[in-house]
Amino acid sequence: MADSTTTAKQLVDLARKRIEDQQVRIARQRELMAQYERDDDVARLSVARPILERMQRTLAQMTAAHVAAEERLSKLTVDEASVEKVVRDTPM
Repeated sequence: MADSTTTAKQLVDLARKRIEDQQVRIARQRELMAQYERDDDVARLSVARPILERMQRTLAQMTAAHVAAEERLSKLTVDEASVEKVVRDTPM
């Protein structure tokens, strides 16, 4: 069980890091788009918008994966504690 919990914790941490990285990329993309708007660069802006939309969809998927990973971790840690309590409290 400890190996499963460790793996689940690593997945939660990895998901959180990926989300943070994606948020930075999205912020940078918005900065670029703002620059394109100031420069009235319609061609680049028309390419940048769909990229931003894909980045935001990817972020939503990452967030859902993170929530699922946290739920798995929660179940594993609750289950471990529950099993230990049952074993400890069960008369032999």
